[in-house]
Amino acid sequence: MSLLLSLGACSDAPHSNPLDPQSPSFKSLASVSGQVTIRNQGTPVPGATISCIGQNISTQTDANGRFSFANISSGAIALSCLKEGFVSDTQRVSLDPGGSTSVTFALNAAPVISAPRIVTHKYDQYYPSPQYFVDISASVSDPNGIAEIDSVWFAVDTLAFPMSYSVSSKLFETTIYKYDFPTNSIQWLVGKPLLVKSMDRYGAVGSSAAFFVSRVIENTATPDYPTSLNNDTTGSLPLLKWTAPTVTFNYSYTLELARVDAGVETTVWKYAQLNSFFSELQFPSDNSGLILPSGNYVWRISIVDDFENSARSKGAYFVVK
Repeated sequence: MSLLLSLGACSDAPHSNPLDPQSPSFKSLASVSGQVTIRNQGTPVPGATISCIGQNISTQTDANGRFSFANISSGAIALSCLKEGFVSDTQRVSLDPGGSTSVTFALNAAPVISAPRIVTHKYDQYYPSPQYFVDISASVSDPNGIAEIDSVWFAVDTLAFPMSYSVSSKLFETTIYKYDFPTNSIQWLVGKPLLVKSMDRYGAVGSSAAFFVSRVIENTATPDYPTSLNNDTTGSLPLLKWTAPTVTFNYSYTLELARVDAGVETTVWKYAQLNSFFSELQFPSDNSGLILPSGNYVWRISIVDDFENSARSKGAYFVVK
């Protein structure tokens, strides 16, 4: 009789083991670990945030892109992976009680745009009116590989202008003229935040930081000699003279000289980065030994500021005899 009572007492004992499914302390726990890499590259992604959706827990990947969760509820769970500059990803896994599961995220990175730049130009001319245009450039890369870049464009307000890759500069570039902007003026750009954007073949879009027009130069130097205004004729080594512009910023001069045959200009000489205190220059002044054969010529002078914005004079025509 005492033996039966003892056995009965044992069968009614509380189940305190948390691993015992019949215990009120039982918890169905599991663990998850894994790694985050760049798709197609296998490069670890540190600092990515991994969250267990619905369980209000998250962690970040270490320097090797690895992460882990211990003692999380088993069953069907969803893990999200988020990292700035990458397309977020979510994976669903099923965890067995007491089990361990490995998960790998291979993230698609958005294109990366660096060194965006805009330079303004004004070319004065006799007809029809001064020509204004801007040159935009930027460096664009993609952590998944340069072959994944689908398109690059310059964006301002609601406008978008495609950019093309230049083999010589290794930059994406475009030139846009004043008539492509509202108000038929590049001054419309002044003060507006400008962006260069890029999209990869999978739809991920990256953007540069905002950049701005630094200056639009209106005033430039004026050629004084030789010019067609006085029907000037020179020898083969002309002394070029000009009047300085009225401006308050630092600048240098660039001089260009072209031969004119049947109305077609062919550049024969260019002299850049001449200090602004000069008001004349003896051609060619570059130790080239160049002399001008007899014929018709035109020369122009530009001022160029520290940001490479420029304004170029009208052409000054003359004859070499």
